[in-house]
Amino acid sequence: MTDTDNDRDASASEARKTVQDAEAIFRKLKGQIKRDHNSEGQTRWRREAREDFAFEAGDQLTEDDKQMLKDMNRPVVIFNQVGTYVDSVSGQEIGNRQEVQFIPRKQGDVKKNELLTSAAKWFRDQSEAEDEESDAFRDEIICGMGWTDTLLDYEDNQDGDPKTERMDPLEMGWDSSAKKRNLRDTQRRFHIRRGVPLDEARALCPGDPENPFDDADYNATWLDDHEEEGENPHRNDGRTYNKGEQLGEESDDDGVTMIRIQWIERVPVWLVLDPADPTGNNILTLKEEEFRELGKRMKIAGAPMPKSVKQTRKVYRQAYLGNVLLEIGDSPIKGQFSMKCMTGKRDRNRNTFFGIVRAMKDPSRWANKWLMQTMHIMNSTAKGGIAAERGQFFEDDGEGAASWAKQDQVTFLKPGALGANPKMIAKTAAQFPQGSFEMMQFAFGAMGRVSGINLEAVGMQTGAGQAASLDLQRKQAVMTLMQPYFDGLRRYRKEQGHALLFLIENYLSDGRLIKIEGPENAQYVQLIKAQAFPDDVQGYDVIVDPAPTSANQKEMTWGFLQQILPVIGKMLPPATWLALLKYSPLPTSAQKDISDSMQQSQQQGDPEQKKRDAELQFTQAKQQADLQGHQALTAAKVDGIRQEAAAKRDVEMEGARHKATLDALTAPPQQVVGPDGTPMAVQHDGGQAALIMAFLTEMRRDMNTLATAFNTPKQLIRDAQGNITGIAPMQQG
Repeated sequence: MTDTDNDRDASASEARKTVQDAEAIFRKLKGQIKRDHNSEGQTRWRREAREDFAFEAGDQLTEDDKQMLKDMNRPVVIFNQVGTYVDSVSGQEIGNRQEVQFIPRKQGDVKKNELLTSAAKWFRDQSEAEDEESDAFRDEIICGMGWTDTLLDYEDNQDGDPKTERMDPLEMGWDSSAKKRNLRDTQRRFHIRRGVPLDEARALCPGDPENPFDDADYNATWLDDHEEEGENPHRNDGRTYNKGEQLGEESDDDGVTMIRIQWIERVPVWLVLDPADPTGNNILTLKEEEFRELGKRMKIAGAPMPKSVKQTRKVYRQAYLGNVLLEIGDSPIKGQFSMKCMTGKRDRNRNTFFGIVRAMKDPSRWANKWLMQTMHIMNSTAKGGIAAERGQFFEDDGEGAASWAKQDQVTFLKPGALGANPKMIAKTAAQFPQGSFEMMQFAFGAMGRVSGINLEAVGMQTGAGQAASLDLQRKQAVMTLMQPYFDGLRRYRKEQGHALLFLIENYLSDGRLIKIEGPENAQYVQLIKAQAFPDDVQGYDVIVDPAPTSANQKEMTWGFLQQILPVIGKMLPPATWLALLKYSPLPTSAQKDISDSMQQSQQQGDPEQKKRDAELQFTQAKQQADLQGHQALTAAKVDGIRQEAAAKRDVEMEGARHKATLDALTAPPQQVVGPDGTPMAVQHDGGQAALIMAFLTEMRRDMNTLATAFNTPKQLIRDAQGNITGIAPMQQG
């Protein structure tokens, strides 16, 4: 056998193994999807959800009921109040949309990341996520579940365009054992698309060009096949949902059923001490193949295997299924499902979720039935009905019966049929049953009580003189009852925030321009990964605005600001006013015009303000000059006082020295005793005494001159600007 034959056999063996693995995965996923999709809870939920959507759209009678009423010549009338209540709750969400912020986890102050927050807002603006989420929230309040998918679309842009789209709840499936809100504990989620054109299916999953899929491979016909599992073939599982027959069109033979499923796999990993780290502080996380490769290298090197611990990690996977496994790979968003769900109230016994329509179906159904019954009674008994013997009451039985039922026609009777004296009488009208009308009113009024939505929430009042404060309180009470639905939306936005964070970090941080709303003006900046995800950040917390507590949260905030602004308004700088402007009920364009005008005024300045500033500067300069002059005068006076004190001190010292010298010269001679005790004669030098006396006389004259100069009046000397520069004796005469 040659090497070529060996390579060919190895390739064939690998191909067979790949095919076997694909078949095993397909059988596993197929069984899970059928078990979940055909479970009693989800089958019943889809049937009731379809009815919920019909009630919201005004289709509140089955075709059999409509045909029965037509056969009985009764009116078919539907007053749709369910849609009004749904519109009320949906409108409250649209008027109070929440924002998502990203808080970096790092040491220091807790501040949101403006770049990432703006990038997420840009993503949502580009994908029209707010509109899609509002549509999904409407599904939640109708049937209890709303679904969206967040991804990047590469059909129009090779770099990927942000995309968030609402998905039909009746096309979705999930792990039937999941119990938590928003399906947080689900192990798989799948989307069933029916009627997909073959061209679109081939473009979505082209397969191997050398071994392309057959047309039948794209069609998951097994989804609706119950016979092989012994299930009830008459179960209403939605096989005809969204097909051409319901749309009034012929079925498209080219349409196929495709399933996209995302699920969680648990794979083994090993935590191993890094052999290259002598400190033993670095821990490696290795997959099974990497761990085996490390063992081989350590064995070759003759070194012992480092300490390790085996654990499991969750891996999110995705696959497309038809009649075979079409494509498989990782989930588009690492570590989470891209298909997000928001849920309403939980039905614990059925392990499903429901919305507000479930409680309103019976009141609406019976209110319309009693309305039609009341109309029938009024139509059939308003003219009055009688019982008469044939040929004994009317001149002509047929003509009399037809005319008696009409108030505007005369009915002729046989002579004496009205009694002895009456020649004519008015036709009597039958009494309307009061209970039917009261039951109809009760049914219509019960819709608000069973749903928790009062008249104020749908724009009506119970009384014409109702106070505005009471109207506001009753609307807030409705918002309290609707919190379970808004809580599901808030949880969804938090989950979707993590999905946006992953897409921004791994796909959108490529230098593309995004718009950032700043305090000054909006500007476009490049989204670069190094700036958006610095090294000192260990992750991000996704913060969602609190759920609304008012029918119009912005209006409520503005009302509160109106109460405190008159008190603190004068203390607020212009920048704060610009920040408060976005909470006003003004349109966005008006807010921008006012903001631009205020910023332009700040840059150019107010003429009156400029005049006041100039006057203030002049006053401050004058006060500064007066202060400097006063300080100079004070300094000159202090300097003169110091000089006078020093001169007086010098005069006193010289006088003391003069007196001491004079006393020494004029003192009588003293007897001097020698070393042996014998008195010695002292000789006086007359020349020296005369010299000393002359010196003292000259010094006395100088001191007198100095004293005269200090006692002479003085004047201040100023420069051209009027500042004091010195002191000089005042000129006499």
